[in-house]
Order: sequence, then C-alpha cells, then structure tokens
Amino acid sequence: MIQDFLSRPLVFYASLAVLVLATLGLLVMAPAAALMPVAGVVGGWWLCQQKIRTLALAIFAAAVTVDLVTEVPYEGHWQSPLYFPGLLLFTKPGMSLPLIDVATVGLLGLNAYRRAMGITIDGPPTPPLPKPLVLGLLAVPVTILWLQVWGIYINGGNSVVAKWQWHQMLSLSLLVALFNVALRGPEDFRTLGRIVVVGCCTKAFLGAFFILTIARPRGLYHEYATTHSDTVLYVTGLVTVVTAWMEQPIRKHFWRMVWVCAVIFMGMHYNDRRLAYVSFTFSLIAIYAVSPWHWVKRYATRAGLMLAPLFPFYLAIGWSNPTGIFGIVGVFKSLVEGENLQKGQMDYRDIENLDVVYTWEQNPLMGTGWGHPFLEKIKLPDISHAFADYLYHPHNSVLGMLAYGGILGFSGLWAWVSVTMFLAVRAYHRAHEPEARAGGLVAMSVIVAYTNQCFGDMGSISWLGTVLAAMAATCAGKLATVTNAWPAPQRPRNAVSAPENSASPAGNLV
Repeated sequence: MIQDFLSRPLVFYASLAVLVLATLGLLVMAPAAALMPVAGVVGGWWLCQQKIRTLALAIFAAAVTVDLVTEVPYEGHWQSPLYFPGLLLFTKPGMSLPLIDVATVGLLGLNAYRRAMGITIDGPPTPPLPKPLVLGLLAVPVTILWLQVWGIYINGGNSVVAKWQWHQMLSLSLLVALFNVALRGPEDFRTLGRIVVVGCCTKAFLGAFFILTIARPRGLYHEYATTHSDTVLYVTGLVTVVTAWMEQPIRKHFWRMVWVCAVIFMGMHYNDRRLAYVSFTFSLIAIYAVSPWHWVKRYATRAGLMLAPLFPFYLAIGWSNPTGIFGIVGVFKSLVEGENLQKGQMDYRDIENLDVVYTWEQNPLMGTGWGHPFLEKIKLPDISHAFADYLYHPHNSVLGMLAYGGILGFSGLWAWVSVTMFLAVRAYHRAHEPEARAGGLVAMSVIVAYTNQCFGDMGSISWLGTVLAAMAATCAGKLATVTNAWPAPQRPRNAVSAPENSASPAGNLV
C-alpha cells in the first residue's frame, strides 16, 4: 500500500524532503527528539504491512495484561514492570484520547482504506455479525448522543464530566467493530483463551508479589492488589479452562485446569474482591443451566444432592464463625448484611443505591441525561478528596444508567447485553466441536461477570471489563453466524466468502 503511494516520483521526493526538513528542524530545536520523524515513518510503514487481525489481537493481549493504571493498581504503592505500557494504553500522555482509542479508530480506518482500494492483505471478509447484535451495538452511540443533547444542551449538565460517563460504552461498540474485522470465527477461540490465561496468571503473580514482598513487610493497608476490574478477567480465565475440560474431558485438559485455577484463585485471594467469587459462582450456575446432561453435569448434580443435607449446618456454623473453610459463608454474609450493620449504620453502597434510585424516580422514562450528579436524598460521606466526581459515577452502573437515561436510555445502552446472551446460548446448543462449544460458554460467562461488575463496581466505565465484554459479544456473534444459530445475510454469488467449515477444527480453548 505504501509502496504504491511512494512509487510516484513526485510524491516520493516531496515526502523525503518533508522528512529531512522535519528531522533537521528537530535537530536544531530539540535534539533529543530528532529521530522521531524517521521513527514515525518506519513505524507507520511497519504497521501498514501487518494484518488487522494481528494488530487487533495485540491490542487485546496488551489490554488484558498490562496494568490498568486508571484504577490505581496496587493502591499506588508500587509500579510494576507493566505500569508504563498501561500508562500508554489507557491514559492519554500528550494526546486527547487514550492510545487504545487511537489504535481502535486507526485500525478501523486502515481496514476501510484497504477495502476501498481492493488491498487483500487481510484475506477474505470474516463472517458477519448477526443483525440484532449490530442493531443493539448501533443503538449505543445513538443513545449516548441523545443523552448528551438531553443532559447537556437541554438540561444544562456538565459537559466535561459527561464524557467520562459514556466514554467506555462508546468504545465498546468500536472495539466490537474492530474485533469483528479481526476474528475469523471459532478457530480463533484457542488463541483468545491463551491470551486470557496468560493475562490472568501475570496479574495473579504480580498481585501476590506486591502483597507478600511490599505491602505486608511495610505494614501497608491494602484494599486490593491489582484492580477491582481484574474480577472480570479472573472469572474469564477460570471459565476458559473449566469449560475446555468440561467439553473435552481428557487428562491434559484436567491437569491444565487444576494448575491454572490454582494460580487464578491465588490472584483472587490476594486481590480480595468479593464480587469475583460471586461472579464465578453465577457463571457456573449459568453454565449448569444451559449445558446438556453429560457426565460432568450428572456427577456434579449427584455430589450436590449428597452434600445438600449438610449445607444448612455449614451455613449456620459459618454465619457465626466465617473463617477458614467457612470463609465462603463470610463472603455471602457480608453481601447480605453489609459491613456496618453490626454498628447500626447503613453501608455507603446502600445509601448510594437509594440515592440513585431516588434520582431515577424523578424522571423514570427519560432520566437526567449525561452531565448531572445523582441526587442525595440521604447525604453521603464526602469522598471528593479521593474521587472528585463521585456523584457522577455511582458504583452501581446499572442503576446509574437508569438514573441518567431513564427506561428509554437504559434500553438503548443495554440492549446489546441481552442480544449477546441470547446468541451465545443459542449458538452453544448448535455448535458441535468442543472448542466452539466452550467458546460459547465463555462468552456467556463474560457477560455474566460484566453485568455483575456493572451492578457492583462501576463496570461500565472500566476499560478491562469493556474490552472483555466487546470480545465476548464478537465471539458470540461469530459463533451464531457460523453455526447458523442466526442466519447470516445472503451475499452475492460472486462475492468471496469465508470457508464454510470454519467451526470444524477440533481442539481446546487454551
């Protein structure tokens, strides 16, 4: 592509002259940056030679592995070796947008240029996404735009704060568009599974290293190790290896599941987020509900029935002594009672939820629009010293979307979630290969974890949850198309189509 552009003598010499002048100018004014024009040209040339698939998977791998610096990993007490890459990817050093946004839009533009110019480096078009999912994802930017007009220009909201109320939700639609271009179908599920497992293990070991060698020896208080949003990543990694073994129960998959789960549970332990255990449990319940009666489900059911008479005693003992093997009961108890009930006080989250619901009740159909804080019917403790815009970002993102968008806005922002779940389950029952079936269950479980994160911990403004949910929506849509769970639109006879048997490769998810 660039060779064709530079093959014209006038264009080539003009470009060379600009490059030389820019280099000489920087050499005089800023010698340290003199090589930037040359590096930029070389980097741009290299990027344009790569397949969109390669670059998109690189973005996904980086997003699930590097530090999520926007959520202050390690509570600011330590910067891991992955901090600087995370700073580049998720913040905007010297740019108006984070690098992940720039890369996503840039790759979509590069793909559009290649298609328009007939450049075939990326191969034939990949299977399209089902139309209901496309419409659900298109509804997101349309709804965001409407709530921007309604909240800022009609109701006089704060436009600066509003951007960060919807930024990641808009990015999710763009990421799905990019992943749709990059993914061929179920044959890519194994690669995605490996990327997720590597990301989980990396963060688990870094989190354990921080707690054991930095936080505890120094007597530092730590509410978490890596970040809150790693909950979604850990659940994705656990479900990846569990479903790979469940759909193809061979010895290799079993022992891989054992050691990967051990590492991830270590990471979950040191990250100390209750929502991780809740989300994993909900994912297992969803998998149990939709999976057929194969031998794994039968044995699990028999074990559950045998242990059921002991469960009330386990619950009663753990309720009064939630330690050791009864620690799970302690997690459940803290979710039911709250942390301050024993002191006769309401939890911060409970007060916040009541305030957000009260805000929604003021305009249940259309909400307040973006740029408005939720109303404090019950006064919250002032935490502006730690989070200046806390009234604009409730922890419960689901209730927040209802407060800011009303029923109409929430429906537009959330429709893609319901469609993705429907497609993932429907495609799972129509897939035949273990890899494809496991991929359907993982996509479903990611949406379960993402919705839990949105309900419990500001999931809608989290980069990590957004990236994983975007990939899950793409995989569910691809699988639905390949398995004919949702028929793809008919293409012209002379159009180049993807291989019909793209769901056939047997294998495992990692």
